Formats: sequence, structure tokens, C-alpha cells
Amino acid sequence: MIMTLKKITTILFLIFSLLPIQKIFAQDSNTGFVSGNIWYSKDPFEEGDKIKIYTFIFNPDSRELSGTVIFFDKTVLLGKKDFTIPAKTANDVSIDWTVTAGGHIIFGKIENAKFLISEGKYEEVYLAENETERSSRAVSKKIISKETDMIKGAAPVSELKKIIEEKVPDFITEPVVSAVDKLEVFRKNTDIATLDKKEEVKNEIEDLNNAKNTENSKTKTNPLLKPLKYGELFFLSVFSFILENKVLFYGLLAVIIFFLLRFIWKKIF
Repeated sequence: MIMTLKKITTILFLIFSLLPIQKIFAQDSNTGFVSGNIWYSKDPFEEGDKIKIYTFIFNPDSRELSGTVIFFDKTVLLGKKDFTIPAKTANDVSIDWTVTAGGHIIFGKIENAKFLISEGKYEEVYLAENETERSSRAVSKKIISKETDMIKGAAPVSELKKIIEEKVPDFITEPVVSAVDKLEVFRKNTDIATLDKKEEVKNEIEDLNNAKNTENSKTKTNPLLKPLKYGELFFLSVFSFILENKVLFYGLLAVIIFFLLRFIWKKIF
């Protein structure tokens, strides 16, 4: 029995002596990702931005490390990148990404990690740090700004003025263009006045609500005043919307002029 135990001990000693020492150390080393290392070429970012997602790999071993980094957004594969890190160095790895709206949880994983043993010969290795921490981001849906809409809406008016100036004689174009410019000034000034009035009505409605909620309020208000104010606010909102949209404003103006001229024509003839 004692002889059998000695034989087993000797065989185990020989087996462990023949195993590659580097592989044993690689399993316990800190080779792989540096903790929490996901960053972006632009941060914060918006929907539609084309950015790079970066991570950082550290190789303190005396052998060259190679493998593949796979980037995920939750369970969605974003892309993968092969890497080769020389001994005792570190390097970043990145992929391109077009940002989409919604919640994102970005992280990377190392697969097929291996050390270069000799020319053309590799040894697979298990890395303790084979996955990054998760990077959470929330991206809002991009809304086209009101300024962009106004610029787009200005195009038909500018084109109309250009056509008038090119095709019509000067003695006609000058008063027409002057009238269009004055009309545009009127539209802008009226829009500003309407917005100010809207804010004034909103404040009046808020005062009425506060007066109603005050327990010891002795002042009695007209019960019809609040509905009238809401009606006024609705009208101002619609009117302001028309004034802010150039295409809608000039389109409605053209329709009104058309019906007005038709009415006059029928009355005369």
C-alpha cells in the first residue's frame, strides 16, 4: 500500500513538472482588460453620431498575446476586432459605431486568447480579466429644431422673390419685393407679440387656479372667465403656429387673397 502511494506521488510530480509553467501563471495573472475600461471618441453623444468605442488590453506576460475583442450592446453584437499585444505592453482596441436612440449597455469580451510560444506555435490561455465592466448610456431621440424648420420654410419665399426679380420688369418687381419684405417684418413682429400674449394668458390662468385653491380666498371670480381664457390661449397657440411656419402662413394668405379676389370679381361682374 505504501509502495502504491509512492508510485502515485512520483507520477503526479512528474506530470506537474512537465506542464508549462507559463500556462499556470497565465491563469492567475492580470492579463486582459484593465478594469472598467470602456470609453468613447465623443461623450456625451447623440443619435446619429458616428463614434468609436474603445477598450484597453494589458499584457504583463513575457509572451505575445493575441485574440479577438467582441463588443456588445446588451445582447446585440456591435462588432469584433482582432488584436496582437507584444510582451509587457498594452494597447487600445476600438470599433466604429453609429449611435442609435434608446438605452445602451456597452461591454467587450476577449475570445480566442493565446500566447505565442514559438514561431507559428500558440498556447491557448484563460484570462481572468476577459470581460469589461458594463457602460450604460441613454440616448434621446433627436428632434429637429424649430430653427431648422424655419430655415427650410424660408426657402419657398426666397425662391419666389428670386423668380419675381428675374422674370418680371423692375417697375413691377420693386413694389412687389418691397411688399413681401414688409409682410415678412409684419409676420415676425406679430409672432413675437403673439408669444408674449400667450405667456400673459398662461400666467392669468395660473393666477385663477391659485385663487381657486386658496382656502381663505374672499375674492369671487367670474366662473366664465377661466373657460374664456383657455379659449383665448387655444386661439393664440393656433395663430402662433401659423406665424412660425412660413409655408403655412403664406399658403393661407394666398388662399385668402384668392377667395377675396373671386368674391370681388363676382360682385363686379
